[in-house]
Amino acid sequence: MNELDWKQPALIGGVIAGVLSGIPGIGLANCCFCAWLLVGGAIAAKMLINRTPRPIKSGEGAQVGAMAGLIAAGVYLALSLPLIIFAVGERFQQAFMDQMVAWSNNPDLQEMMRKAIEQSASQTPAQRLVTQLPVLIVSAVLFVGFSTLGGLLGVALFEKRRDQPPPPQYPPGYPPNYPPNYPPQYPPQSGGSGGSGGSGGDQGGWPQG
Repeated sequence: MNELDWKQPALIGGVIAGVLSGIPGIGLANCCFCAWLLVGGAIAAKMLINRTPRPIKSGEGAQVGAMAGLIAAGVYLALSLPLIIFAVGERFQQAFMDQMVAWSNNPDLQEMMRKAIEQSASQTPAQRLVTQLPVLIVSAVLFVGFSTLGGLLGVALFEKRRDQPPPPQYPPGYPPNYPPNYPPQYPPQSGGSGGSGGSGGDQGGWPQG
């Protein structure tokens, strides 16, 4: 990943996924297999493919998807905290949290999240925030996981260069536009074929090996 320009793809994909996940109502699309997170990871992978001259590997798509998931989690937390404190869109938030519970396979974790959701209805804003914080953290972990999957899907869908042969490699010293301009055009010779100019085969052009 060091040679890849992954920052802008991860940022854009993460912001899109985080904003769409944090808006009440629109965020309910995540109830369908965390759709916005898959979309954000796929967008990040597609942008990385467009910005990279060589084919992108599946692992690199997963990495940029994971980075987009981290950004999406941060954006989602920033949007969700005020909604939780002021109980704005609580019905939509609870529906999303219920879906996060359903995606978890850990019974203890499911029980903890259910209790947090049930207690938040009758709490003060500060109590609600403290109660929902573990749920938000668990949601952030799921964000990274599904965005990583979105990055893998993005490479599978959009990377079409994997079956193409690599560009030809020429010996050192040849210009990048070789061989289209080869052979070189030699200047006309003033002397005859037997004169000092000769045929001009060693005047200019590529070094003779």
